[in-house]
Amino acid sequence: MRENFNISQWIREVKGEKTEMNILVASLEKYGASVESDKDLRDVAALHYRIIFSFPENTVVTMGIILMDHQTNSDVVIETMTILPKHRKRMGFGSKAIAKVLRWAADNGLRDVRATQVAGQDNENFWKKNGFIQQKKPNPCNDFIYHIT
Repeated sequence: MRENFNISQWIREVKGEKTEMNILVASLEKYGASVESDKDLRDVAALHYRIIFSFPENTVVTMGIILMDHQTNSDVVIETMTILPKHRKRMGFGSKAIAKVLRWAADNGLRDVRATQVAGQDNENFWKKNGFIQQKKPNPCNDFIYHIT
């Protein structure tokens, strides 16, 4: 959590930036994603979206992302990622989807992308392989960060 953080002020900022952030995330469609606002969540202090990349042989990579996350200073937070069907995992589709998100972030002047709550050695290795660096301790959520240069 950020120090000296005013959550009420932040909620007003998120509300004021929502239209612009919706346009920004919708631009992921140029990178092959379909984008949905995650309306199931009631978090007023961040903007949640579901992005979906479709690949050959009915392979789908779905990510839950957050823009304007109140708990980090990251521009984009990847909070979930799934690949279906499951037997298509470990075939490079997740890396292809991540590469598209990183290209989108770079093309739009964003500074960093964070993968949060990374659990298990295989998942840690996935993020490292894709250029993410494990956040220094304390790191209670085991986050990995990609700094865009």
